[in-house]
Amino acid sequence: MKRGTVRPRPAWVSFFVAVLALGFVRAGSAGPSRVSITLSQAARPGSTARPYYEGKSLQMIVGTTPGGTTDISARLVAKHFGKHIPGNPAILVQNMGGAGGVIASNHLYNIAKRDGLTIGALLRANYLEQMVGRPEVRFDFRKFSWIGSYNSAPMMLACRTDTGYTSVEKIRAAKKPPRFGSSGSGSIGFIFGNLLEEALNFKLIPVLGYKSGRDIDLGVERGEVDCRASSDITIIRSPWPEWLEKRFMSFVVQQGPKKSRILPQEVPTIYELTSPEAKRVLDLVEVMLAYTEFDRPFAAPPDTPREQLRILRESFEKMLADPGFSADAKKLLDWDSSYLNGEQLQRKIERTLTQDAEIVKRVKEILQ
Repeated sequence: MKRGTVRPRPAWVSFFVAVLALGFVRAGSAGPSRVSITLSQAARPGSTARPYYEGKSLQMIVGTTPGGTTDISARLVAKHFGKHIPGNPAILVQNMGGAGGVIASNHLYNIAKRDGLTIGALLRANYLEQMVGRPEVRFDFRKFSWIGSYNSAPMMLACRTDTGYTSVEKIRAAKKPPRFGSSGSGSIGFIFGNLLEEALNFKLIPVLGYKSGRDIDLGVERGEVDCRASSDITIIRSPWPEWLEKRFMSFVVQQGPKKSRILPQEVPTIYELTSPEAKRVLDLVEVMLAYTEFDRPFAAPPDTPREQLRILRESFEKMLADPGFSADAKKLLDWDSSYLNGEQLQRKIERTLTQDAEIVKRVKEILQ
């Protein structure tokens, strides 16, 4: 280098000096300021923050035991969700069945850390347990941090053909009411069964304590119960295709007013069969069967940090748009592409649970 030539200053030195100067300028007349920018931040222009979920695991609590439709739908999400979350966390599934899903909801609400690393595949009808004031409920369904839901699934009642309970008229005429299996008083089957009793003027005997839909199916096969009240998509998984081929089960009634796309069209709806005297019960359908519009809801604990909730909600919607997820969901659950995003689900649940005292009283009368 020739004498008198100024040696160029390396780019990183210029950048670092500029950052230090900025720190002192900002201090101004307020006195000396400590610059807290580290070399890893200042000397590496263009560096980006590490995604929150990178290197972490996400725990998914499922409100039933393995094998039923809720478990299948949850494990399907566990398979696809992580690759749409920035950082690609592993997703670990933990089944926590019991009390019609209340145990899992209580756990997510009161025990799970509120750090965005625990989510729940909750039972969709648990809000009614809260509405009627069950003592075991330790949650407010409105305060969960809702991530989203996919699928809509109307309800139906089916009974073993050999029991003779093959129509509403035959159930009314029977000397002994049919028994139907259920996991608990917060389950969709229990709720639908009680609503049918009120709307159609017949009696059903609930048999509680089953851990999952698959366990109820086994109870039907063993003759412990006669009927199954469930969502229509139940019939696409084993053993239902085999049952229906052998005419082992007969459909008695479906929810309505719109008929299910996968049940036989001749199966009548509640709306078609309800007597004029019982029409007032139909006013409660929007509240008591609102859960059929959010068939597979997922939530994080209350007060999950806003940024983590935003990430989970956006990633959930991206997963639903993934052709791989869509294909699996269609195959396993006959998914019709319907869904509610997190904000829509939050509003739906808040509206459903915000009812006047008379509606709440009538719901209690049916469910208690």
